[in-house]
Amino acid sequence: MAISTSPSDSASARAAFFRLEGTLHAAGAWSAALYLASNAASMRQRLLASSGALLGGLFRNAKVTGAESTRLAFAPLAGFSRDRLEILADDYAKDVLLAALRPEARTLLEGARADGFKTVLVTESLDFIAQSFSRVLGGGAPFFDFVLANELEFDAKDRCTGELISPVLAPELDPKRLREFAHARGIDLTLSRAYGSAREDLVLLGAVGHPCALEPTRELARVARDLEWPIVRVRSAEQGAST
Repeated sequence: MAISTSPSDSASARAAFFRLEGTLHAAGAWSAALYLASNAASMRQRLLASSGALLGGLFRNAKVTGAESTRLAFAPLAGFSRDRLEILADDYAKDVLLAALRPEARTLLEGARADGFKTVLVTESLDFIAQSFSRVLGGGAPFFDFVLANELEFDAKDRCTGELISPVLAPELDPKRLREFAHARGIDLTLSRAYGSAREDLVLLGAVGHPCALEPTRELARVARDLEWPIVRVRSAEQGAST
């Protein structure tokens, strides 16, 4: 799991954690894997990698859970060069993630920074995708102060082995790792915010003092109502917005 920081001071007492998958953007991590796989240099590699990524998506739908589902999603990238993946990550961040960023998410992101919170991007996807997204969102400079993401393993020739470096950031965060991350950066989770959209985000939301369910699934919405967490939804233009 890659953890990156911005050059800014990391000793702030408060942070705002934003989950990428489902919260800032509707697509899941497997869609990033499919995008990368479908843009291989050769037709043969594109076919093999795309088939593998689609199979990973089927495994996800078949309820293969935890870190194994994440490993399956990115395994088809074996053989890709680091340079190629970084170029594709920039394209994916700009053409897919930024293009379909939830408008309400942008408002919350900008509000967190205006309120003096460090911003943290949490994603099951890859570190260079997260970092590319941070840069395009910030207009060239990193928007997020910290990134929690998965990291691919590369061989001596800078070719991807198809393996993720342990420990793998799974759909559901490891609460111990989250606490360690916060402690190492002087972040007080009880003063912090977090935004999530699905059941897998319950660990993240439950760890902070100010959780918020953004465009939640039915299951998360039910839990949020029971725990009296704020819920943010955006209705159609005809209906107007609600929170």
